[in-house]
Amino acid sequence: MKNFILFLSIFITVVIQAQDFKPYKVKSGKITYEKLKYSTVSSYSYKNGVETSGSKQVPYVAEQVIYYWDKYGDIAFEEIYQVSKFGGELLPEKVKIAERLWVDEHRYYFNFEENKISDDPYYLRIKCREHFQYYQVTGSWIETLYMGAEKTGTKEILGKEADYYNISNYQDIYAWKGLVLKDESFSTKGSNGPRNTIESAKIAVKIDTISAINKALFNPIWLKRERLYQSLNNQKIVALFDGRQDVLFQADNINGFNVRKNDILLFVTTKRAVGKLQILNIDTAQITIKYKLYNNNGFELDARDSYKIKDSSTVNMDNITYKKSTNTELDFKYKKTTIIPQNNISVFLLKPSRSKTLKIKKFIRKH
Repeated sequence: MKNFILFLSIFITVVIQAQDFKPYKVKSGKITYEKLKYSTVSSYSYKNGVETSGSKQVPYVAEQVIYYWDKYGDIAFEEIYQVSKFGGELLPEKVKIAERLWVDEHRYYFNFEENKISDDPYYLRIKCREHFQYYQVTGSWIETLYMGAEKTGTKEILGKEADYYNISNYQDIYAWKGLVLKDESFSTKGSNGPRNTIESAKIAVKIDTISAINKALFNPIWLKRERLYQSLNNQKIVALFDGRQDVLFQADNINGFNVRKNDILLFVTTKRAVGKLQILNIDTAQITIKYKLYNNNGFELDARDSYKIKDSSTVNMDNITYKKSTNTELDFKYKKTTIIPQNNISVFLLKPSRSKTLKIKKFIRKH
């Protein structure tokens, strides 16, 4: 019995430790990077009967990246801004184009222009969990990610002594306490040939490991909205229809209702399927939505991550791409930011999708 308890204690300790990722040796901080791209500038001169020509790689700042981390890198967040056009012409002001979040075994990427989220597996973390290879033991996440990579020198960057890793002919990395301060990419002459020219670089220009990090950064609003949308399966939608009118606003069958970007709508089609959709973007010519449709048994009938509906169009959600739907099959009309139900079907705005919390409050039954 004592041996079993001892084994259980060791097992629990290992499992708890396995939850820790911690690739960095600094608890929290913020790094501002400049992402450089290189344009080829050619030159030509003719002097004293001698022609000379050549070219050189001229860098320009294409993007600014602000990277935040906490819990020794167990969680991280990144803001990406476009700074200049292709070739280096500066924009009047920087434009946020994307955000990233690394948490648990997820790598979330949010595209501002498309208002879309992608979620890729965090393969490095999964690999470490599966093989119990943690950085406190192996020493460097870079050596774990790039098998065979070894520190071969140091270089001072922002007053920090950064370790140099020659990853391959294509890439060099400089890292301080696990934090990448410089990452360079190169073109080569052939797949195994020598380096030709530098193509891009990501260089730290400022680092702050003293100021407190705003914890709200690690729970961005777009992720909260996505989690609300994903929580709405067939059973949840039907339950809201049956007993939670307090969180729904129904569209008038004649005048409809105005929709906004990021609204989440719930609906019943002419064929009695239930569905959900989110307004991704609205412009003068069309709206872009994502949606999912379920049958009475809860099975998914159809889903799209991005679908455009032109202004003044009518839609058959049961067969959204079919162009010859009869009038009795139509579910709603879209016109100038207004959704108008057709054939007396039900379309609802989910009120929490316009709230700051983006949560459906628990139902409290009144006695």
